Amino acid sequence: MPTEIEIKLRLPGEWAVPPILEDGRVAACLMRDFADTEMDAVYYDTERGELSERQWALRLRRENGVTVAACKVAETRDGPLFSRGEWQVFAEDWETALPLLAAEGAPEKLLSLQSPLVPRCAVKFTRTTAPLRLPDGSTAELALDRGTLSAGNKREDLLELELELLTGGPGGMTELAAYLESRYALSKEYNSKYARALRLLRSRPAASQGG
Repeated sequence: MPTEIEIKLRLPGEWAVPPILEDGRVAACLMRDFADTEMDAVYYDTERGELSERQWALRLRRENGVTVAACKVAETRDGPLFSRGEWQVFAEDWETALPLLAAEGAPEKLLSLQSPLVPRCAVKFTRTTAPLRLPDGSTAELALDRGTLSAGNKREDLLELELELLTGGPGGMTELAAYLESRYALSKEYNSKYARALRLLRSRPAASQGG
């Protein structure tokens, strides 16, 4: 099963973005320059909530105009490390994507859902990324995400850093995350974008200011 292993960190504000991108320890590990990708993702569940019951997520995400369908299954956490199964295919809709995902090894239950898929929430952001070769020989992708979570008519700003392991063990990535957290007043983020968008969906509207 393809496994995604990553660390998420919240940024205290936009002021932290340039120093992180220009940090000497980060620059020493860069395998290429940073590049921006525009991303617009919509998360789906069935009308009965069959996916959330299993802690699964289905996502259609446009990345610079290319649509990628993804299935993610229940995550585990070891300190700051997130780990979860994930499959991705190029597809424009779920009719096309679900058989392709199942063929790649995603749960076959996706082919026999009891109710239609409907959009639940969305994330729109700019991702600034570069691959890193860390001192221990492992490689990871550093990604800075800036944008908005949305659910219905509710909105929440998104500003976070992700380190995703590409090859090797997580030690070098964990060490870099701890350095960045300390130096730039970052804080650990223990929830995925989807989990935060669902929390936003279920939250009560802010009380109006009466006069």
